[in-house]
Amino acid sequence: MKPIEEIKFARTVAADIELAKLCPGNNIANLQKLIMGPDTPTVMKNIMKVIVILSESYENKRHFQEPDYEPNPVTIEELMYYTEDDLLKLSNIAFSSFEEDGKVSVEAESKKNEEKAK
Repeated sequence: MKPIEEIKFARTVAADIELAKLCPGNNIANLQKLIMGPDTPTVMKNIMKVIVILSESYENKRHFQEPDYEPNPVTIEELMYYTEDDLLKLSNIAFSSFEEDGKVSVEAESKKNEEKAK
């Protein structure tokens, strides 16, 4: 098993599509509903699915950027043998990455600078 510190995550369009498929109404805005509720086995399985999707996304993105890199995402089977504490740590890291990668940053040039450039 990989040390949890070595598992990386990325939010990409591919990840958003796969995550949305898991959500009620195929709506990624419902992601929180997927990982909350009274049914512990379902919640834990859903958390593991999110972790796997975001791990695969990181690994595939890195492979795309570095063709020699061999993707090695974490698997559901592997996650089944971590402790519950480790799983929760991984989910916190995964969701933090999900939020950070999802932030929109727009660099806008002021109209004054645009007009000077003309």
